[in-house]
Amino acid sequence: MWFFRRIDLFDLFQGYRFVSFVGGGGKTSLAEWVAAAGTRRGKTVLITTTTKIYAKGPYILMENYRPGSARERGLPLWVGKTVEGRKLTGLSEEEVLRLGVEADLVLIEADGAKRMPLKAPAPYEPVIPACSDVVVVVAGLDALGARISEKVFRRDLWCKATGMEGDPLITPDVFSRFFSDDLLMKGVDRSRCLIALNKYDRAGTRNGVLEFGRQIAERTGAPRVLITSPRLGVFYSIERVL
Repeated sequence: MWFFRRIDLFDLFQGYRFVSFVGGGGKTSLAEWVAAAGTRRGKTVLITTTTKIYAKGPYILMENYRPGSARERGLPLWVGKTVEGRKLTGLSEEEVLRLGVEADLVLIEADGAKRMPLKAPAPYEPVIPACSDVVVVVAGLDALGARISEKVFRRDLWCKATGMEGDPLITPDVFSRFFSDDLLMKGVDRSRCLIALNKYDRAGTRNGVLEFGRQIAERTGAPRVLITSPRLGVFYSIERVL
């Protein structure tokens, strides 16, 4: 039996220390929403990366980071190794662990997608720290109905992985194919992951999205699939109930 319910997204991360986000575009917006919700509840929340991430909020470089830095600001604090252009560069796992000494929650962007809703990973991606308590696999529902060339980062690697050619439409079947070990689920422990079908507010059609999420859950064996819209502050959970 499947159980569908509206949830408070932050509640899902209670009891976790390190949460990694991988997959398509929308990872940062989800992390920002969780960070803001945690800060409102008096939690110390840090946002960092093992790859690169745009620094949208107050940030500090790791060499200047000291325990108490986040509490002093009273806001979610972004932490990076260096700054390249407008992006913070990634931390090592040892540095991520150091952040967890102080923080209640460390949110880690462990992948990149050039803001595309779907992606095919390069050989060196994703960069998931072993300390991750849970991995959130993100895919944008705004890809449905569009062309592969419009919505997929590293289309050439997608063609190689799937054997498909040309520029097909992203049907539900094509979208579901991304939840395989050679694409979005690469390096992900399925017993310790959440799948987030993000940008619900930008889905071409919202009819059937919950049923589609159930199908993704069955395909992957993930314990939970989320339908998410940080823009609207609306979050649903799809989970199997025995």
